[in-house]
Amino acid sequence: MNGHIPAPEPAPENRYIPEKYIIAGIYVFFLAGGLWNTLGVLQDFMRLTTPLVLAGSAAAAVWLTYPPRSGTWIAFSVIFLVTWAVEALGVATAFPFGTYVYTEQLGWQVLGVSIVIPFAWVLVIASSDAFVGHFFGRISVTLIALMATVFDFFLEFAADELDLWHWSTRFPPLSNYVSWFVISFAAVLLLRDMTHRRETLRVPAHLWIAMVLYFCITFIGMKSGLLVLS
Repeated sequence: MNGHIPAPEPAPENRYIPEKYIIAGIYVFFLAGGLWNTLGVLQDFMRLTTPLVLAGSAAAAVWLTYPPRSGTWIAFSVIFLVTWAVEALGVATAFPFGTYVYTEQLGWQVLGVSIVIPFAWVLVIASSDAFVGHFFGRISVTLIALMATVFDFFLEFAADELDLWHWSTRFPPLSNYVSWFVISFAAVLLLRDMTHRRETLRVPAHLWIAMVLYFCITFIGMKSGLLVLS
């Protein structure tokens, strides 16, 4: 080994659609989804497409945040398998997150865990990494893990309203958020060893914001019940 560290790779260029239009499309897509949940319309369609949106968003977040190299795929394969295993342990024993159960809304399950859940972990970790890189310009594992935990905070309340999973307690326990922080921290450490972050992170950073807004609108809108049409 010569100790040479490869230069960060830029995000893949799009020769047809300007970046600002892609970002605008992301916001329109997720804000519209939050509005539909609030109004109680297209719910059958939303339930059918939610797993596809999660998996597709996860793939996009990884592609836009990291270069397509073997280290990237190995790292996220490990993250995918480990998060599924930890979730299966959590459903079976209540450790480390707390007592909760998944519904059938997210599709096929293995050992009580929907196969789309590891995609959600990948999405949260990759978009949180991009968010910190774009808005803070830092490679801080602690800050990335914190942003992933903040993401999950909003996700948990929306998921309950959407009947995706439910906790045995009124609110998710503190152990859930501690576990999210620790697992995200370990995942980002792995990513730092196996791959590197792109220089241009604007699109996946705004994906983080758009999805948090989606969860907020969904929770507030469905909980209040003021705008339901059906």
